[in-house]
Amino acid sequence: MNNLHEGHRKRMKDKFLENGLSGFEDHEILEILLFFGIQRVNTNDISHRLINKFGNIPSVFNAPIEELENIKGMTKNAAILIKLVPQVLQFYFNEVHNEKPLDSLKAISNYFVSTFLGKVDEELKVCCLDNNLHVISCVTVAEGTVNASPVNARKIIEATIRSNSSIVILAHNHPNGNPIPSDNDIRVTREMVRILSSLGVELLDHVIVGKNAATSMKHAGYFNILD
Repeated sequence: MNNLHEGHRKRMKDKFLENGLSGFEDHEILEILLFFGIQRVNTNDISHRLINKFGNIPSVFNAPIEELENIKGMTKNAAILIKLVPQVLQFYFNEVHNEKPLDSLKAISNYFVSTFLGKVDEELKVCCLDNNLHVISCVTVAEGTVNASPVNARKIIEATIRSNSSIVILAHNHPNGNPIPSDNDIRVTREMVRILSSLGVELLDHVIVGKNAATSMKHAGYFNILD
């Protein structure tokens, strides 16, 4: 039986090395990933259980680690591996995009879509730029419902001062997938434009990230209401 599993694993690995993940079904992608978290066990059944439980690969990656561990056949190491994947991807994309200036709508959208990769809760980030629009720092200043509370404003100002930046971009995610600004988003933006402008800091944009898409409030015309 072990020889059968080893042969199957080798065939799956060879298939990946030849064509990448092209032609793999969702459960097969999880199956080959689990090779590296579960030894000498048929991970096909486990991958099917994961898909049946959570519905799709993104939902598997976003599932709490406790729920992953409760799946029959899963190990602690395999659950950690699954949770590690989106974090590694986020780190990789951030490092790649950090080398490029955020000087276009495409560059801004790509940067923040990757920044919020795998996030299931709402977060507000402030991204501080140099004069050439390269990222100096990008930090989380609020979690949960985004609002213009004095605490959040103070954290944004502190991050700006620490980075010695006069250009910032605010960004937050809508985990439900809809990147359209809410009335509260517009109110927050109006308040932060006023506060930052009084300190000589330009709010270059406020970006809202949904599922694999982002809305630039500036390019969408929402900044016009601030005049």
